[in-house]
Amino acid sequence: MEEYGKLLEACPNQEWRTIIALARIGGLRCPSELQQLRWSDINWQAKRFVVRSPKTEHHAGQDKRVVPLFPELRMELERLRMESHSECMEFVVQSFQGAAWNVYEPFQEIAESAGLGRIACPFRNMRRSRSNEVADRWGDRKESLWIGHSEDVMEKHYRMHLDKDFVTC
Repeated sequence: MEEYGKLLEACPNQEWRTIIALARIGGLRCPSELQQLRWSDINWQAKRFVVRSPKTEHHAGQDKRVVPLFPELRMELERLRMESHSECMEFVVQSFQGAAWNVYEPFQEIAESAGLGRIACPFRNMRRSRSNEVADRWGDRKESLWIGHSEDVMEKHYRMHLDKDFVTC
């Protein structure tokens, strides 16, 4: 989370802050899920939003999922909504619509500006970090629902065993 804070501080604009928050706090796949996120998918009152998932849509009932509007994410989305006059726009991330989603190099510039250097597989690593946080706090079932894969996939591809996991009383 310390690196996440540094990344946000180094972002050139609110849209990039929101992209990073959606990947790190929301656990969205980038670019596929970010690209499809619409303002109409966000239910502000219910504190949740719908994520369309092209990667899993071929599995019955897994074309989309509902994710909590975590407070840290809500804050960045609200800032973007105020700044961008979202009532006139369909998509949350507007800059890349109709263009190739080349977010890797701009992200690396942000990471270098934040003093973190180049980060290997940054969006996959942000999603993996969030996967672990959600599993630790809310359990494997909610992690699978919110991050968008089975518990088997979580264990095989996302779950990281950290030093704190080996600390005993």
